Amino acid sequence: MRAAAGRPPAPAPFAPVLAALRDFAGLAPSPVLVNRLHRAAPLAERVASRAPRLDDPDWAALLDAVTVPETRMFRAAPQLSAFRSQILPGLVDRAGPGPLRLVSAGCATGEEAWTLALLAAGAAPRWQVQGLDLSRPALEAAERARYHRGPPDALREVPEADRAALHLSDDVFEPAPALRDHVHFTHANLLEAEIAPAEAILCRNVLIYLTDAARAQVLGRLVAALRPGGVLLLGATDRPAPALGLRPLGREGLGIWRRAHA
Repeated sequence: MRAAAGRPPAPAPFAPVLAALRDFAGLAPSPVLVNRLHRAAPLAERVASRAPRLDDPDWAALLDAVTVPETRMFRAAPQLSAFRSQILPGLVDRAGPGPLRLVSAGCATGEEAWTLALLAAGAAPRWQVQGLDLSRPALEAAERARYHRGPPDALREVPEADRAALHLSDDVFEPAPALRDHVHFTHANLLEAEIAPAEAILCRNVLIYLTDAARAQVLGRLVAALRPGGVLLLGATDRPAPALGLRPLGREGLGIWRRAHA
């Protein structure tokens, strides 16, 4: 069978690797994935006969090579604005004396985790943010948290008032030290990650790369980690199954879903 136009064929040695990536990380075969495997062919050939594990250096390097980090500060600004004004105050109340806990699942290079930190710091006296991702280079960038300002303008969606919590220079920006002690990053596979109970979980630009089965598994884990009344912030096209017990908040396509109260 000929490959579709514009799609490189997956050589025979890649077949077991594609299957392993599907079963281990839930990655759906796609032209993007096949292209990245081509570029990482020596690694793919080395791991083809081995079961994938995060603690296997070659497999970890291959996962680094095939994942797609894409994010920015205050990405999907209308969603975050609605979350901040309409939902976050209630979550702070529900958290009570304990810390408000927010999670960025599939945090990539960390901008969305640091966005959650800005929101939490302005709303709660005690708070924590955790970022989870499969890519080690992305997590290193998230922990370093020193970002280029562009072009294009990396701060184009950041409200002016929130820029006070960032250290800005002509070329780079980074979160202020007061935020850093409250934000932690973890190397994790979302198919099997243990996520501590949270008031809100943000997971965008992740589910679109997964198989249907993996998408359902990840969503199930995320919902299970939400405290009753907690919210899940998803991409505009993500649609959780009705069986998960989530209800949409706000206008259609906003991507905010609430777990039922206890």
